[in-house]
Amino acid sequence: MFAKRFNWKIGLFFLIISISFHLLYLSYNNYQNIILDSAIEITSDNYNYFEPPRFREYYQEIIVEDIDNQVIIEDKLEDKSSLVPIKTIDYETYIIEIKKGDNFAKILKKAGINNNDSNDIIMGGKNIYNFSKIYVGDKINISYKYEGKKLTFLDISYQISEEKILIINLDNNKINYSIDKIKLNSELVYSEGIIETSLYKAMVDQGLSQIVIEEMIRIFSFDVDFQRDIYKGDKFKILFTKKTNDDGKTVKIEDPEYLELYSRGTPLTYYLFKSDDFNEYFDEKGKGMTKSLMKTPINGSRLSSGYGMRKHPILGYDKLHKGLDFAAPSGTPIFAAGNGVIEYIGRNGGYGKYIRIRHDSTYKTAYAHMKSFKKGLNKGDRVKQGDVIGYVGSTGRSTGPHLHYEIIKNNVQINPSTLKLPSGRNLNKEEMVIFKNNIYELNNKIISMQVD
Repeated sequence: MFAKRFNWKIGLFFLIISISFHLLYLSYNNYQNIILDSAIEITSDNYNYFEPPRFREYYQEIIVEDIDNQVIIEDKLEDKSSLVPIKTIDYETYIIEIKKGDNFAKILKKAGINNNDSNDIIMGGKNIYNFSKIYVGDKINISYKYEGKKLTFLDISYQISEEKILIINLDNNKINYSIDKIKLNSELVYSEGIIETSLYKAMVDQGLSQIVIEEMIRIFSFDVDFQRDIYKGDKFKILFTKKTNDDGKTVKIEDPEYLELYSRGTPLTYYLFKSDDFNEYFDEKGKGMTKSLMKTPINGSRLSSGYGMRKHPILGYDKLHKGLDFAAPSGTPIFAAGNGVIEYIGRNGGYGKYIRIRHDSTYKTAYAHMKSFKKGLNKGDRVKQGDVIGYVGSTGRSTGPHLHYEIIKNNVQINPSTLKLPSGRNLNKEEMVIFKNNIYELNNKIISMQVD
């Protein structure tokens, strides 16, 4: 009886022990496989990998040490699909294409430059370059090196125009800035052709670039209506120096030295005369071809609103309209009405994107509601009559795409349509002697090039 009771107690003891071990095993197994509601499941077998979009809320930056090159790479968790990294032993190099919505600070951050250094770079060079002027599709080259958290090497280059490049580098802990001229190749070119359908096609058929064609049209635009005054069989001739980059692309031309265009069989011949005071075109008699200001600095437009009192289309009350409005498709080129200096470029209240050019001590012209400015144009730049300065838009207080154009005389807007503009200058006796000699040399040069 006693033995049976003892055996039952021993059996119960071992059963409890067995159950306890089994529960302990289950608890340990569960402990290893705990999944919290807020936990993130890592599906990769590479447990040293961090997926930035999923871990963004937990990590502001990820520091990875490259054992081979001892280069510290700071992944700022930006989308680097637009970056072209070039691995080097001593520093990091990126070629970054500018995307819509980018600014210079974002570009620097994409490359991995920290916020403090980025701020120093931009603020330190604000008097050298306006860093807000970067353009979609352009590329910025950025090379740098950090030793710990200290920036020890920096080299940034950004081609801001066909002729200029912005250089930023670090020397003895000082950030240096320069805008360097890109070396261009020069070539003297003579071309002539017969017009069958249009001047444009005749010049294209002779292999002339868009830049040359636009310059020819600009110079003759005061005397020729290209839709009505050019006939089949008319001719053109031009002598100019073109500037090409290392890829052979024509990026600019110097003012043509000689131009001739037949209009209804009658030749119009212009020669360039340069002096310390002006560079202008004259006929063989020394009469100037350049008018002081253009009344209509845009082609293919219609006058939609004149100068004077009118009911404002947005404000709804009568208001003096101090210029002319030319309706034109968005993106239509706008020309500088005369030679001068950019006095203002930027946003200007209800005018939207706005440019004002100072032509002399008396006259200025203003252009408003622009869609955009010509790339690379800045305050203080000199422009020639007929240069493209921007494009038609509808920025500011505007109901549709158009150019608002003002002529300002002694700081007061006047009616452009009634302005009597003086014609071009005439050369004096001393200038005529030099001019006649120039014509003789040019004609000989043209003859020699025609023979070649």
